[in-house]
Amino acid sequence: MLRPDIGLPRFSGGPLVPVATYLLVIVVLSGLMTISPGASPPPVLGMIWGVFLVALTAGALRIETVSLRSLLPPVRTLVPVIEVVSAFWGLYNLVVVALAMGGISGFEVSLSRTAAHPLLYLAALFSSLLFTAIPEELLFRTYLQQKVTRLAGGTTRRAVLSGIALVAVLFALFHLPRWFLASGHGVSSALAARLFGLTLMGLAYGSVYALTGNLWLVALFHASMNHPPVIVSVSIPSELHLVVSVLEYTVMVSLVYLTVRLSGHDGSPLTGSRREISASTEK
Repeated sequence: MLRPDIGLPRFSGGPLVPVATYLLVIVVLSGLMTISPGASPPPVLGMIWGVFLVALTAGALRIETVSLRSLLPPVRTLVPVIEVVSAFWGLYNLVVVALAMGGISGFEVSLSRTAAHPLLYLAALFSSLLFTAIPEELLFRTYLQQKVTRLAGGTTRRAVLSGIALVAVLFALFHLPRWFLASGHGVSSALAARLFGLTLMGLAYGSVYALTGNLWLVALFHASMNHPPVIVSVSIPSELHLVVSVLEYTVMVSLVYLTVRLSGHDGSPLTGSRREISASTEK
């Protein structure tokens, strides 16, 4: 199964609610990029943007008569979440260290900035998790993906795949204002490659969420992919970026799938209480 039998919230709003929510996000983001152009917006602006996304998602859920709190995973799932993400990056580091020791081009036997400055890395990771990953995944996976899945027919395989795919495309398009307004790029083959890579990212995060229903898990993956905890210096050639991304996302989803399967649908520590949450929201 693509998704354990954990149910979906019973949204009461129509399709216009997610459409209006998404368009408002794009309009506000474009405005912010116009006000503060540049690849790296001021930290305060990033914090405001994260708070805005959470508030907007909460407002949309209120219109849908679904409690935001009911969609948040229990705190006790944080331990298995950290274990799964740590296992992914542990495997990742084993591979890159082996490549570095083997003299493969792009991998150096020297400490990365992450390993050299762990406290600075943890601060950047926490900031990304709190103000980027959680707000974005709350909007795109916890709300939009589940809403599209519900509109497409519920928990059927076709509906789940539709929710993952459509929201992955919306997630990629969500980054266009930054491409055009902040970075100053235009329409080119690089844009197509960027959108394809972002769509792959959205498919991976969407699959992780469909398998577990766990916001903390997908958000921690999101934040750690933004700030990879790699212990050796890595400089992947540009022509291999797409191949590496496919491998990364395939391993990520496969690891989560195996964790859910080996734990059992009803007993998985990542998904165990989602059945009760769903039931409470559908009353």
